[in-house]
Amino acid sequence: MIRVSLCFVAFALFSLSLLGSVNATSWVDLKPEEVIERSTVIVQGKYDFSHKRKGSNFIWVGYDFKVERVYRGGVPSTIIAGIDGFDVGWVDEIQQADGSFVLFLEQSDKMDYLTPVGGPNGMIHIQNNEVQHHDEYEKSVFTNFLNNTKSYAPHPDGKAESIGNSNIFLIIVICLLLLLSIVYFVYRNVKLRKNRP
Repeated sequence: MIRVSLCFVAFALFSLSLLGSVNATSWVDLKPEEVIERSTVIVQGKYDFSHKRKGSNFIWVGYDFKVERVYRGGVPSTIIAGIDGFDVGWVDEIQQADGSFVLFLEQSDKMDYLTPVGGPNGMIHIQNNEVQHHDEYEKSVFTNFLNNTKSYAPHPDGKAESIGNSNIFLIIVICLLLLLSIVYFVYRNVKLRKNRP
C-alpha cells in the first residue's frame, strides 16, 4: 500500500512539473549585441491584439504589428509579428499606457512570419521616446543603436524609404538635370559659333 501511495505521489509530482513547464516559456538571456546582429528586420510600433492574425505553434502567436519606424529591412506599415502567447498581457498593458516596442525580428524555422530574437530579448519597451530596460548596460547598447541608426518610414510596397534621403535624392536629380542642360546649351552655342561664317 505504501508503495502504491509513493508511486501515486511521484506520478502527481511529475505531472505537476510537466504542467508547470507548459504554462511558462523560459528564454535564455541574450547579449544585446547578439540580438541586434541576428535581426533581419528592426521596427518600432505596436501590436494589434484585437484579433489573432496567424495560427500559433508551441510558443508563437502571430498578430498584426503597426509599424511606425523602420531601422532595418523593407517592410510595409503593417506586418505580422510573432509574440510568445504568455507575453501578450504585459505587452498590451504597456501599449495601453502609450508605450511602444522596438522589435528585433528574425525568421524562425517553420514560421511564415517574423519573430522577436530570443522572445522578449528582441522586444524593447519604448516609453516617452526612451528605452526602458532593467539592465543599464543593455539599455545603453539599445539606446546607442537606435540613436545612431537611420530610421525609415514604412513604405506601402514594403521597401524602406529613408526620411530625408528621398529629398536629397530628388535634389541631386534636379541638379544633374540642370547641369546637363547647361552643358548642352554651352556645347550648342560653341558649335553654332564655329559654324558661323
